[in-house]
Amino acid sequence: MDSNHDSSSSNGLETSMSTTNRDNKIYHRHSVHQIQRLEAYFKECPHPDDTQRHKLGEELKLKPKQIKFWFQNKRTQAKAQSEKVFNASLRAENIRIRRENEVIQEALKTVTCPPCGGPRPGKEERKLYLQKMRAHNTYLKRQLEQISDFVNNNGGHSIPSVNSLASTSSNPHFSYGTSSNRPLEPPSLEREQYTHEHINNAQPTQHFQPLSQMEKMMMSQTMVNAVTEIIRLIHIEEPMWIKSSIDDRLVIDQENYEKSFTNISHLKSPSARIESSKDVVVVHMDARNLVDMFFDTEKWARIFSTIVNEAKTIHVLESMDTQRQNFSQLMYEQLHILSPLVPPREFIILRCCQQIEDDLWVIADVSCHHVNIDFESPTCSKRPSGCLIQALPNGLSKVTWMEHVEVNEKVRTHRIYRDLLCGGFGYGARRWTVTLERMCERLHLSSISVFPTTDFAGVVETIEGRRSVMNLGERMLKNFAWILKMSGNYDFSQLSETNSSGVRVSVRVNSEAGQPTGLIVCAASSICLPLSPLEVYNFLTNLEIRHQWDVLCHGYPAAEVAGFATGTDDKNRVNILQTASTAEDADMMIIQDSFRDALGGMVVYAPVDLNTASAAVSGQVNPSGIPILPSGFIISRDGHHFTSPELEDGSDYSKSLLTVAFQILVSGPTLSGDLQIEESTTTVNTLITSTLQRIKVMLNCNEGK
Repeated sequence: MDSNHDSSSSNGLETSMSTTNRDNKIYHRHSVHQIQRLEAYFKECPHPDDTQRHKLGEELKLKPKQIKFWFQNKRTQAKAQSEKVFNASLRAENIRIRRENEVIQEALKTVTCPPCGGPRPGKEERKLYLQKMRAHNTYLKRQLEQISDFVNNNGGHSIPSVNSLASTSSNPHFSYGTSSNRPLEPPSLEREQYTHEHINNAQPTQHFQPLSQMEKMMMSQTMVNAVTEIIRLIHIEEPMWIKSSIDDRLVIDQENYEKSFTNISHLKSPSARIESSKDVVVVHMDARNLVDMFFDTEKWARIFSTIVNEAKTIHVLESMDTQRQNFSQLMYEQLHILSPLVPPREFIILRCCQQIEDDLWVIADVSCHHVNIDFESPTCSKRPSGCLIQALPNGLSKVTWMEHVEVNEKVRTHRIYRDLLCGGFGYGARRWTVTLERMCERLHLSSISVFPTTDFAGVVETIEGRRSVMNLGERMLKNFAWILKMSGNYDFSQLSETNSSGVRVSVRVNSEAGQPTGLIVCAASSICLPLSPLEVYNFLTNLEIRHQWDVLCHGYPAAEVAGFATGTDDKNRVNILQTASTAEDADMMIIQDSFRDALGGMVVYAPVDLNTASAAVSGQVNPSGIPILPSGFIISRDGHHFTSPELEDGSDYSKSLLTVAFQILVSGPTLSGDLQIEESTTTVNTLITSTLQRIKVMLNCNEGK
């Protein structure tokens, strides 16, 4: 293909094909319909893979090469246009700064000293003043160090410094493991303590610089604009919201959006793309309680425990009206889901709540880039997003959720998860509403004072014991979701561009409460299965065949000795399982928490000894202190939108993405110097590979499928 012609015809109207004579070209002019379809697809997925190109070519009656060249030309054109706009804005900014500088220089010539009315200080006076201020600053720092040393020497805590927000030391290293979840010391269970998962989500331990008046004014204006924009976007339908060309969800039409709203910030990168979505759900929770949970970072991280890894309040802003529940705060959050192959997303956001009517609230989130906080250049930026919460009778709430995010894909996601993220279901509104609905059901069921008919109490005799087991299961889900980030550790990646990701292994030394102390090895892998998420979930929760793939069963069947419903779907349960194993393993039990929803499901479990299980079911100890090391599976749709006029029976014909993660406690608190990390990682690698192989064989899923 002639590169000169490519750049000149990158408007997507033509594609040239070479003949035997290089001077003669056959030009194919695309139809208006083809161009419109290609343009719409490009907006959502500018880098289609081979499968997507073939599918698009069949739909538009174009060859895959024509599709490939069209997207290459379009990306080149988009990059050139982006650079042109960026350069123009830089030139305009440069001219503006020069003019401001000239005005300031002129003003300095006539400036006077405000207190005395005399001439402005000379260079020597200013130099002397700066030296004096530096000396005073050094003195203050020395005083701070002395006070900090004094506090430490007297049994207190050191004064924290302003480090990066995502401190690895404050992350909850929640684990999953084998039956060596040993010593369960009574004192550690009897203390009413919060484990690190609660501490890291509570109000911030760092000290941040106070906000300047200018920063407060800018934030106030940003919040007003964000609230106004969200209210408009939620109430407007077409032409602002259109159906996605990939998966039929509602997305924002960017052309109409940019015409309707001004002051839109863009990530300055040609690889940036826009994700937008909207969804509605009715949940079993009072609207005022929902508003409170959204503004308490600890509760926020709890209710969205499978999405929010970390949340911290940086500043609570002063614009509060407690009577109308109008308030705002600056906060940090880290989001992560599904698999180690999906990178986490970090935001510094302004969150604002405004009570519009007696029974109606709007929660607005928007990225904040004009605050003096040490935060790396973001790979994603949240445009005004949030939800509208309407109070309904009988303690119900209607929540309309909207997500609008700009993502800079400098590092492309692994192929098996690319469709899911490009389609918007990865971090889209649907995932938030599905999670909110499930957690509201769970919180409601855990708060009741009697055993519901859907429960099998079994070995659990009291409501307190039931609540303790449900809280332990919830903590397992949170811990399991956290370990999938697998960052900041030894990493042994074996990534591939096939239907499997290979095995990723990480190693950490744990000293946190709520999990075994010592060296923990974690391994994770993701595969694509030609089965629906429901089929995979039913397989993994089938106790009759579990012993055929789960090494914890040692080949013996497992039986449920207690089970409690965590949602209106009776398949969403926390169970206590026991295997009919050999005498030496007779004291081991398995605690499992599993759920399914519209986007997939999770099955998380952990082996515990009888003493630990007895402590959990007694209801007399704080479940946050019970050491437990969870492992399990995350099931998700593959992101492809399946449509066929021949299939109208309502069946689910989508594929599944299955992520499995195992944790093993390699050694106790005393680490030996000759510990072979390589040997441990090889063991867990073999374990996860063999488990996945057994699952694929039992599901009749060969590599070729």
